[in-house]
Amino acid sequence: MPLALNAYPYKEHGRFSYCSRPNCSLTPGRRKLAFGLIAAMTLLVASGFGLLGYWLVLPFAGLEVGVLAWAFETVGKRSDDYESVSIDGDEILVERRQGQNVERRSFNCHWVRLVKETRRGGRVELALRSHGRDTKLGLFLTDEGRMELAEELQTWLKPGQ
Repeated sequence: MPLALNAYPYKEHGRFSYCSRPNCSLTPGRRKLAFGLIAAMTLLVASGFGLLGYWLVLPFAGLEVGVLAWAFETVGKRSDDYESVSIDGDEILVERRQGQNVERRSFNCHWVRLVKETRRGGRVELALRSHGRDTKLGLFLTDEGRMELAEELQTWLKPGQ
């Protein structure tokens, strides 16, 4: 599932910061309003059919509203997800939040290697490799965004990487 991108690069002498997150176009208030309007319209139409004697529509409309509530709740839980890459001197800090999980990894610029791989279908994967462990980057980025991030990170990593 492709995600839209909100990316914020920041550069300063000896410091670099990059933050990306999925594009969540609905604020929590607007999400509740959208759900309420869709649920009300669905239940209104279903009630009209129920009054005409087509009562079997009502349980299915209730099921539809229930699944819609679950979907909106799931989207709401993921609205604060982000991925941040910061470089300050010789330290690289990767911080990622997905749902309730927050992961932080710190690397030394001298020991880390940037790995770019192109998978089937042209999908680009980007990772930082250090001490035999890979940390994937660009989860919320498009392939073009990952390539741009890779070029930028390569300029900040130590020569010879």
